[in-house]
Amino acid sequence: MVTARDVASEAGVSLTTVSRCFGGGDLVTKKTRERVLLVADRLGYSPNIAGRVLASRRSRLIGLMVDDFNDPENLDLFRFVSAEAQKRNFHAILLNTYRERAEVGSDSIEAALLQQVDGLLVTASHLSQEMIARCAAQDKRVVIVGRKSGHPDFSSVYCDNEDGAAQVADYLFAQGVQRPAFVGANPEATVTLERRSGFVQRIEQLYGMQPIVREAGINDYSKGYAIGQEMLTLPRPPDGYFCATDLLGIGLLDAMQTESGANVDKPPCVVGFGYSMLSRLTRYKLASVALPMEDMVRTATSHLIDTLGDAMTGPERIVFPCELTIPAEDTTPVSVSRP
Repeated sequence: MVTARDVASEAGVSLTTVSRCFGGGDLVTKKTRERVLLVADRLGYSPNIAGRVLASRRSRLIGLMVDDFNDPENLDLFRFVSAEAQKRNFHAILLNTYRERAEVGSDSIEAALLQQVDGLLVTASHLSQEMIARCAAQDKRVVIVGRKSGHPDFSSVYCDNEDGAAQVADYLFAQGVQRPAFVGANPEATVTLERRSGFVQRIEQLYGMQPIVREAGINDYSKGYAIGQEMLTLPRPPDGYFCATDLLGIGLLDAMQTESGANVDKPPCVVGFGYSMLSRLTRYKLASVALPMEDMVRTATSHLIDTLGDAMTGPERIVFPCELTIPAEDTTPVSVSRP
C-alpha cells in the first residue's frame, strides 16, 4: 500500500509537509500543496475521507433528501442523481427527513450527514425551518426537485402541474364524464395545491361547476382505497376521478373493483399523476400524467454542482412540461378547445 512516506519521497518534501497538506493547514504554500496532492493522486494515496475534506474544503458529496424510504420511486430518483453526479466526479448520499425523525431523536444523525455534503437536492415535501437555518449557517446550496421552492434562496426544478391537471380535465370531459372528482394527497403540499387548482379551474370552465374534492392527507394506497369506499356510498358517485398521485389512483381503483361488485354498470374513469411503474402494470393500465422525472432530476443535479461555491449565482426556476398518457386500448381523442 502507498504510504504518506512514499508521497513525501516522490514529491521531494518532508513527511510533516504531507501531513500539513492533507490537514488543510496554512503552513505550506499553495504551490507545494498542489504538488503534494497531485503526487498523492497519481500514486493512489488517500489517508481518509476526512483528510481530503480538510485539504480541498470540499467532500464532493451531494445529498438527496426524501421523506419516505418506503416509496419505490425514490430508488429511481437516487439512481438518476448518482449517475449524473458521478459524471462530474461527485458522489451522492440518501437522507431521510420525514417529520417524525425529530420525535425519535434521529435528527443528530441527519445533522452529521448534512455537515459532510457540499449541497442538497430536496424532494421531500417538508423542509423544517431548523433544516433551512442549518443549511444557511453551513452555506449549503439547495435545489428543490419536483415542486416550486418556497424559499427565496433555493433553486427549483419542477413540472407544470397546473397544465397537467388541466389536460386531465379535458380528457374527462371528452370521455363524457358528468360528475368529476379530485382526490388529493397532502393538502398543504405545493404539488397537491397546484394539481387541484389546475383541475378545478378547468372543470369550472368546461362544466360551469366545481368538482367534488377529497383530501387523503398523505400519498398512501390505503387512503385511496378508503376514499373509493366512501365515494361508493354517495347517492350519485362520481363517474370520473383525477387522483393527485398514481398510488392514490391505484387504491381508489381497487376499491371500485372490489367493493362495487355488480352494482356499477360502467366503471368510473380514473386518472393519476406521475406515470409510475404501478400505473403501467397490466392489471391497472392507469391513465396518468407523465412527467420527465429523469430529465428533471439530472438537470437539478447538474445545476446544483454547477453553482456550488458560486455566490454570484442566484436561484433559478426550471420548469418542464408534462403530458397525459392514455392506455393503448383507449383511443378517445382529446380535442377540447381551451377558452
